[in-house]
Amino acid sequence: MIKRLILILTVIIMVLSAGFCGIHLVREYTKIYKITHIGDMWSFIKLNTITCYAPFHEIDLNDFPHPPYPERGDLLVAIENRPATEENYFNTFSTDTPAGEAIEIMFMHDNVMYTTEIVTRTIPGPLKFQIWLMFVLLSLIVTGLIFTGVWGFTRKSTSSAVRTLTLFCFTLAVGMALTSEIIARPYAAFQLPVWLVTGFTVLGISSASFWLKLHLLFPKRNTLYDRFRILFNIAIFLPVLVLGSLLVINARSLPILPITIYHTLFLAAGFTLLIRNFRRADSFIEKRQTRLVLLGSFTGITLYILFSWFKFLSSGMKIQLPIQTSMLIYNITFLFLLPIPVSFIYAFRKYKLLAVEGKVKRSTRFLSVNLILLIVFFGLLYLFGEFVLKAVSINSQTPTLVLGLLLAVAFMPTQRRLRTKVEDYFYPERSRLRNLLKDFLASSMVRTDEGSFWRNLQEKLAEGLSAEKIYPVLRIIEDGGFVAENDEPAPFSLSDKLIERLMSRENSILLDEAVESGKISLTEEQKEWFLKRKCAVILPLTVKSGLVGFLVISCKTNGEDFTSEELELLGSFSAQIALVAENIQLLRERIEKQKLEEQMRMAKDIQKGFLPENIPYVKGLEIEALIRFCLDVAGDYYDIMTLSDGRVILAVGDVAGKGVGAALLMANLQASLRTTREMGASLAESAERINTLVYDNTPSELFITFFMASIDAANDRISYVNAGHNPPLLVRGDGRVERLSQGGLLFGVVRNAEYVEGITDFKIGDTLLMYTDGVSEAMNADEEEFGEDRIIAIISENTAVNPEELLQKIESKVEEFHGSSRYSDDFTLLAVRRTDK
Repeated sequence: MIKRLILILTVIIMVLSAGFCGIHLVREYTKIYKITHIGDMWSFIKLNTITCYAPFHEIDLNDFPHPPYPERGDLLVAIENRPATEENYFNTFSTDTPAGEAIEIMFMHDNVMYTTEIVTRTIPGPLKFQIWLMFVLLSLIVTGLIFTGVWGFTRKSTSSAVRTLTLFCFTLAVGMALTSEIIARPYAAFQLPVWLVTGFTVLGISSASFWLKLHLLFPKRNTLYDRFRILFNIAIFLPVLVLGSLLVINARSLPILPITIYHTLFLAAGFTLLIRNFRRADSFIEKRQTRLVLLGSFTGITLYILFSWFKFLSSGMKIQLPIQTSMLIYNITFLFLLPIPVSFIYAFRKYKLLAVEGKVKRSTRFLSVNLILLIVFFGLLYLFGEFVLKAVSINSQTPTLVLGLLLAVAFMPTQRRLRTKVEDYFYPERSRLRNLLKDFLASSMVRTDEGSFWRNLQEKLAEGLSAEKIYPVLRIIEDGGFVAENDEPAPFSLSDKLIERLMSRENSILLDEAVESGKISLTEEQKEWFLKRKCAVILPLTVKSGLVGFLVISCKTNGEDFTSEELELLGSFSAQIALVAENIQLLRERIEKQKLEEQMRMAKDIQKGFLPENIPYVKGLEIEALIRFCLDVAGDYYDIMTLSDGRVILAVGDVAGKGVGAALLMANLQASLRTTREMGASLAESAERINTLVYDNTPSELFITFFMASIDAANDRISYVNAGHNPPLLVRGDGRVERLSQGGLLFGVVRNAEYVEGITDFKIGDTLLMYTDGVSEAMNADEEEFGEDRIIAIISENTAVNPEELLQKIESKVEEFHGSSRYSDDFTLLAVRRTDK
């Protein structure tokens, strides 16, 4: 029940605070809009609601067209013959007051009254810029704090640490909105009730208490707080109740000192706890969380407190800063407060902690260096104009403008050099690591040995980072897998969340953060693989074409955590490391390809040796063969064997597939055929034995289509067996075409298959054409096959030509139809013509 009430109260505070901040920002906008669109005087005075005396605390002589001129500290007594009260001032300088209107005023100098006039002007450019900048920065801070509070609450509202963060963000947003009023209230288009502003002022004051409590709960609960929780909460929030009560009683007139002391003590106590939590953190993640919050908030909050003390002390000593100086201090403070919401979001997400820490450090260095340079440059201009020029009696502003131009030209080079000096001074290890990697990569651009490259990189990282070891994991383009050292398969694939993050060109990933925050999920095998290698950092290696692989960097040998500077430097060099790694990999693949090509050439030469070197002369027959390989080696096969009795054996085969595997199977097929023929087996017996041999010794996905024929010219007869091959075409002398299809199944499909032997006449003038499917299935651009009908048409039109001319004509027609001499399949033709010689 209590937890439910706390949640409801938190939601109510969130809604009311967000609404109040929105209304307040709208009110501030109406002030700025009015003050930037009216004619006014830009010599600033301190108005009083009771007396008619308003002291000048800043004089702009451009307001006065002629003497007498008031000086700082003089009293404005009357405006247009009316007392210089706050009401009369804003009635005079209203939204209807145009620029260029002359207004008479009366002021007192050394107890003497003077009358002069001012001419209203639009707001000066530098002041206008400062006002708008202040509003934009304030809006960003308030919006960022509210967003952070809502994000935390919606993420885990049951967590006391998250609820405290939410309340801190909302109360700080209210406090920032209320304490940054620099434009007078009468400029607003509407006013807020005093009771409403008073109530939210109390809420804004309480941000320091929530800040202190937050660091008793973050990144883990303080054990002492758990033991005495009630006492701690009373001690933390009692000052807020006291100050709030005094504020209500005194109707917003509470002195600034008690609030400043309270804020200083509680904010300092919070930082003390934060530093203590950092030093006593149990893990690297907790150290990064606390360090990020410390870096993101310390400078801004410290400036905020120092400025509060300065305002208190200056009011006691009657010191009044120029309005533009006050606004500049506000804007600088706001700039350093901007990282607070971001640092808390990432600290509670537990992800990219070092990356955000690096950005906070860079932005802080950038702002600090630029502020120092601006102060120095404007100081030089002031000294030059006030002392040097006056000493030599020069009234012209030209020398000052020239010096300003020279300083502006020198600003950026000086800024870059100064930032480099600062980085080298505070982070010397970064410069050392950068130089090590630069020298290494410069020498590695021509490196060809992959092993020595990774060994040398390991040595450099061990020297620069104290990393125990690195493990390169490279991508296998062909199957999307990955290999680690010694080409050992790594348990990763392109579908893994880790690989997807690496492929999105994300910078270095700290493994503990990625797992703890739930950004990636690992399988048990992957967890064991990383644990075995003591993985701390994963560095993606990407080039323009995509992910090459990644580096697994193990923990440091000194037991320390990696720094944001080290990760930034690794990220900046990862592309160069990836490029060298890719070049070495490509070179290795090229060497392997050359070796493979050499082996393929040797295989091609060997395969050619399997084919008949010369076509044998056989009385009564004209024989010709043609074979074209789509690769260096092929699965097509033909053979011509003469027997002692005058017969000749012709064979054509096509192994399923292409390349080396098919070629090896083809070689076995030839050996098997010759062996069975030497044993005197019939064609059918030879087919059965070869089928059994193929079935027993080849994978199930490999098979062979085969045709063999025994031609007996003396008896005008052909005996043949067709094992699932394209039926050869027997063209008779009178033009008739017969298909020789008797036989049986393809080789290698069924064990102990039976085959029958076909017999037909083969007389003078007949032609037998055998071919593989690379001929009939050659396609044109419309994916239409050449087909058997076109082959028959060519044969029928050329019955009188010899086999050599016939094969040339067929090849020419197929090439013309296909549109190229490069085929997608092996291409084999074997023709025999019966003659009378």
